[in-house]
Amino acid sequence: MRVGIVGTAFGETRCKMIAETPEASLTVVCGRDPDRTSALAARYGAAAETSWERMIGRDDVDVVAVYTSTDLHGPIAAAAAAAGKHVIVSKPTAVTLDEARAMLRAARAGGVQLVVEFDTRYLAAPYRIHKAIAEGRLGPLIQGEYANKCLRGQDYYDEGSGWRGKAEMGGGCLLNQGVHAIDHMLWYQGRVDSVMTLSGTYAHDIEAEDAASAVVRFVDGSIATLSVTTTFASGLPAGRYGGGGTLKRAQVHGRDGAATVEGNEVTHWSIESPASSPALPDHPPLNVFQDLAWSLADPDRRSTTLVSGLEALESVYLTTALRQSAATGAPVYLASLGHGAD
Repeated sequence: MRVGIVGTAFGETRCKMIAETPEASLTVVCGRDPDRTSALAARYGAAAETSWERMIGRDDVDVVAVYTSTDLHGPIAAAAAAAGKHVIVSKPTAVTLDEARAMLRAARAGGVQLVVEFDTRYLAAPYRIHKAIAEGRLGPLIQGEYANKCLRGQDYYDEGSGWRGKAEMGGGCLLNQGVHAIDHMLWYQGRVDSVMTLSGTYAHDIEAEDAASAVVRFVDGSIATLSVTTTFASGLPAGRYGGGGTLKRAQVHGRDGAATVEGNEVTHWSIESPASSPALPDHPPLNVFQDLAWSLADPDRRSTTLVSGLEALESVYLTTALRQSAATGAPVYLASLGHGAD
């Protein structure tokens, strides 16, 4: 599977990931800065392009992997799909439902896959709990708690185009950071019925929210809370963005068991019941590239880690509902947004 990467900032980490994936090869790197792009491409023995339109037209690219600001996902994905290329986009899928739906329509029309990368699905500890849930070992689910909390300085929001502080460009803690916890919630508890959200901007000079809390009800009747912020001093070692690492926690319980994961460590496990549903593989794929390669090689393969097709819209529906609820102060039912009609 030959991959072309668009974006040389976060995309740089994905070049390394592809190099470590036996089923994938990096053939092209595309970025706006010619020198940076050429240097990164040379490091991995790939060609360099400064035009994503030109990269999409190349015969040596099967998959276009997009690691740009979220507002560019839609046009790049649509053009790539029209050219017959499979598409991977970094989280989140798109800023708006209209953009996400257009991306899915383009993928369907082109007969290709639209995939969103949610990297926590490929970590051993979160996957261990997902596997237990999917196999029915927790029994009917009752309640979950999901958190993605970190500290970001004003310079984090000011650098570059300043998109991280603008909701219409994919910024704000719900869409940028919180989408990890949102996907985790969907992965563990399934489709959402309704949400009630409170949010605000407390510690930064930005247009979008920097803290949000929500209560969520799922289609199966289970409930959950969501806490997301960029104002929390976690005390964890600083990552690439400084300010201390991100506290990522998911806790879920059902009638027959309970478990908690923090980062990539299961910190609580009270699950004794045997499986009541078909078993999942013991280990997840290495990453989204291996996951997609396996699915392309075997169209009948069932993957619960690959976020593709209609599932790529689920997190967009949920973030749209969360923000609408925060703006109106009222509950939002996803059915009112057209959920289920795509």
